[in-house]
Amino acid sequence: MEPREPLSDGFDPIGPFHPYVVMGAVLLLDLLAILLVLSALTFAGDKIEDIIWPGGREWVDL
Repeated sequence: MEPREPLSDGFDPIGPFHPYVVMGAVLLLDLLAILLVLSALTFAGDKIEDIIWPGGREWVDL
Protein backbone atom coordinates (compact mmCIF):
# COMPACT_ATOMS: atom_id res chain seq x y z
CA MET A 1 0.00 0.00 0.00
CA GLU A 2 1.49 3.30 -1.05
CA PRO A 3 1.21 6.34 1.24
CA ARG A 4 -1.03 9.16 0.07
CA GLU A 5 0.29 12.57 -0.73
CA PRO A 6 -0.38 15.36 1.79
CA LEU A 7 -3.17 17.79 1.00
CA SER A 8 -2.37 21.19 -0.48
CA ASP A 9 -2.45 22.74 3.02
CA GLY A 10 0.11 20.24 4.34
CA PHE A 11 -2.24 18.02 6.36
CA ASP A 12 -2.42 14.26 5.90
CA PRO A 13 -5.94 13.06 5.01
CA ILE A 14 -7.70 10.91 7.60
CA GLY A 15 -9.50 8.27 5.58
CA PRO A 16 -11.50 10.05 2.91
CA PHE A 17 -11.97 13.12 5.14
CA HIS A 18 -10.08 16.34 5.63
CA PRO A 19 -8.52 16.55 9.12
CA TYR A 20 -10.69 19.56 10.02
CA VAL A 21 -13.83 17.44 9.49
CA VAL A 22 -12.47 14.69 11.74
CA MET A 23 -11.35 17.18 14.42
CA GLY A 24 -14.80 18.80 14.32
CA ALA A 25 -16.50 15.42 14.71
CA VAL A 26 -14.28 14.55 17.68
CA LEU A 27 -15.01 17.96 19.25
CA LEU A 28 -18.78 17.41 18.86
CA LEU A 29 -18.47 13.93 20.35
CA ASP A 30 -16.54 15.34 23.35
CA LEU A 31 -19.14 18.08 23.87
CA LEU A 32 -21.93 15.50 23.72
CA ALA A 33 -20.16 13.36 26.34
CA ILE A 34 -19.74 16.39 28.62
CA LEU A 35 -23.42 17.28 28.15
CA LEU A 36 -24.49 13.75 29.06
CA VAL A 37 -22.31 13.72 32.20
CA LEU A 38 -23.63 17.11 33.32
CA SER A 39 -27.23 16.01 32.65
CA ALA A 40 -26.72 12.84 34.70
CA LEU A 41 -25.22 14.84 37.58
CA THR A 42 -28.10 17.34 37.46
CA PHE A 43 -30.67 14.53 37.43
CA ALA A 44 -28.98 12.71 40.33
CA GLY A 45 -28.61 15.92 42.32
CA ASP A 46 -32.28 16.77 41.81
CA LYS A 47 -33.39 13.33 42.98
CA ILE A 48 -31.10 13.50 46.06
CA GLU A 49 -32.39 16.98 46.88
CA ASP A 50 -35.99 15.73 46.65
CA ILE A 51 -35.18 12.93 49.12
CA ILE A 52 -33.39 15.20 51.61
CA TRP A 53 -35.71 18.23 51.39
CA PRO A 54 -39.09 17.18 49.95
CA GLY A 55 -41.44 19.86 48.71
CA GLY A 56 -40.49 23.45 48.18
CA ARG A 57 -39.66 25.30 45.02
CA GLU A 58 -38.10 23.30 42.16
CA TRP A 59 -35.05 24.90 40.56
CA VAL A 60 -34.70 22.15 37.97
CA ASP A 61 -37.89 20.86 36.34
CA LEU A 62 -37.23 17.19 35.65
